[in-house]
Amino acid sequence: MNLFNDLIVSPIQYGLCLSEKSFKKTMNEIGLSKIDRPDFMASNTANATAHIFYEHNIVVVCVKKNKDTTLIQMAGLIIHESVHIWQWIKEHIGEVNPSKEFEAYSIQRIAQTLLSEYIEANNERAR
Repeated sequence: MNLFNDLIVSPIQYGLCLSEKSFKKTMNEIGLSKIDRPDFMASNTANATAHIFYEHNIVVVCVKKNKDTTLIQMAGLIIHESVHIWQWIKEHIGEVNPSKEFEAYSIQRIAQTLLSEYIEANNERAR
């Protein structure tokens, strides 16, 4: 049962990569050549990165987890990157001044989607 409700259908696709291996697979699926691919993380100190591929209307959120990363920290990273996705959606649809509720519900939906992907990926690893 899908408990998520959308205010609008996102004009972009977005998803989560939790490893360099899954990121490379996603880059292949998008059709990016090795030369055009960004690094998994935007910098050596980053724990999360939102890669925006304007020409494909896709955002790929990459999050790296180490043994000390707590579930709350992981949620915080994913929510942070969800805000960046929302910022790009706003720009993409030409929305300059969305209502506070529209913005909050939109970020909530994006975060729920990415958090669900995170939970699903970790449940698969536990099997």
